[in-house]
Amino acid sequence: MRRTDALRLVAALGAIEMALVRRDEVAGPLLAQAARAARGYQVEPWITTAAALARSAGFFGDDPPAVACRKVTQALCRAAAQAVQADVLVGGS
Repeated sequence: MRRTDALRLVAALGAIEMALVRRDEVAGPLLAQAARAARGYQVEPWITTAAALARSAGFFGDDPPAVACRKVTQALCRAAAQAVQADVLVGGS
């Protein structure tokens, strides 16, 4: 992954994480955009799974399944961001 792509993806994932905390409905479209940006990289499955979760009905609700779904989505975004950062730090192009 090129450093510029990595930086862009990490910034997007940070914005998504904040949108999830605020329960901002823009998180879904941002996740879809990040999933497209991650195509072909090791973190693609994590981000596409997070995007699929965000499309779930009632994702922004207050019930326990919706809260758990958001937390899992947030964890996937955080793990993907850390993996991208680690890849760059250990010598990604």
